[in-house]
Amino acid sequence: MAESVAIWIEETDGKVLNRHRYVVHLIFEVVLGWEVIWPPNKTEWKASRFCIQYGGECPKTSFQFAWVPAAGLLSGKEGDWIWSDSAGPGIPGEGRLPFGVARASVDRIDADWWSWVFWMVTRMEELNPAPDSMDAFGRFKASASLVHQEGWLNRPEVESRVYAWARSVGKEPADREFEVIPTIDVDSAFAYKNRSFYRAAGATIRDAFRGDWLRIQERIKVLRGLGADPFDTYDWLEGVHQRYGLRARYFFLLADRSEYDRGVSWKSGGMKALIGQIQKTADLGIHPGYASHESAHTHQLEVEIARLKSLSGEEVLHARQHYLLQRCGSSWQRLEAAGIQHDYTLGFADEVGFRAGMSRPFRSYDLVKDEMMSLMLHPVAAMDATLQRYMRCSPDEALGQLERLATEVKAVQGSMMLLWHNETVSDRWGWEGWRAVYEGAFSRIC
Repeated sequence: MAESVAIWIEETDGKVLNRHRYVVHLIFEVVLGWEVIWPPNKTEWKASRFCIQYGGECPKTSFQFAWVPAAGLLSGKEGDWIWSDSAGPGIPGEGRLPFGVARASVDRIDADWWSWVFWMVTRMEELNPAPDSMDAFGRFKASASLVHQEGWLNRPEVESRVYAWARSVGKEPADREFEVIPTIDVDSAFAYKNRSFYRAAGATIRDAFRGDWLRIQERIKVLRGLGADPFDTYDWLEGVHQRYGLRARYFFLLADRSEYDRGVSWKSGGMKALIGQIQKTADLGIHPGYASHESAHTHQLEVEIARLKSLSGEEVLHARQHYLLQRCGSSWQRLEAAGIQHDYTLGFADEVGFRAGMSRPFRSYDLVKDEMMSLMLHPVAAMDATLQRYMRCSPDEALGQLERLATEVKAVQGSMMLLWHNETVSDRWGWEGWRAVYEGAFSRIC
């Protein structure tokens, strides 16, 4: 039987605001797997088996309760904060937290850790980013974040702190199985095949200017049907997934060609055949292009969604933005408006780890409208390009990073999502040795 908890919001005299309801849902239902009860009055609240009071003074009672101080963020007071002490009964887990509340009676600064959870999962830090916190693609950099500076990226920090709090009050989270989720972004479905005559000719001319005669020979061989396309790694990928009992999700880039969107045309027969092949053993999603993210409206996104629907014959409810482009808040609003129900973009491009302190999927929150959204966010733990291009890991170092992350996710019975590309397991063009990384990761963490 699941644990149940009765909540009383003292900071607003019992009135439950949207922020209260969201953070309670996330902590107790999503992370701990408990039932939440909202008693209509204090008398019924006190009669409950286990009670929590948020805000006000710490109650001096004999019934079984827990107390969390309120710093004001959840009731809309978004001023400066103070840091809590690094340890003590009011600090869940290890290390200081923002949104401290000074308690003169015990000479201690406790943590309003509910406000910290809200700040983390909504990515409030990224709402109005400073220009120098953004990279060349307009992405919020991990290195500019407090999440990075405080070391909270190294594990699912929110889940870890919530687990620590539960155990500090003598309770246990509901059992949940650790899961590994492989996802593949198909930016360039093929290296040579299914490209127009003009693109193939242009690529051949460029290779000639570079003196890359081996690549020209390989292109001719593949186009004549005498060799395998280097990026056609799908059978190998599905073999790995099936060997470990996993079901992957593939995100297809079907955008119009542009500076950053250079995939195989969605109109090609090869793309339709590939999607039909993949959906026999795996799940699909749209990989909205760079241009659709930069658009001020949803039209281009809806066009790309319609293309995948026409090629697959399936409703398109899952998405991951190309280049991990994400402006927390506005991107979620655009995706939800276009009918997407699940987004898989929540991760930093420049460092592995947990951008929102979560490994489990959870519902997004609209800070502008101040309400919970229906869009589910599925956090990314690690991406191949992050490990190789940004962190400059060798294949062995990358495996070590993945194993370290998996250990932390297992400790909170969470979800370990990997983001890989069909090109990077080709062992070609700078990715030599990375096919072994992908297969080795599952052998170590599953």
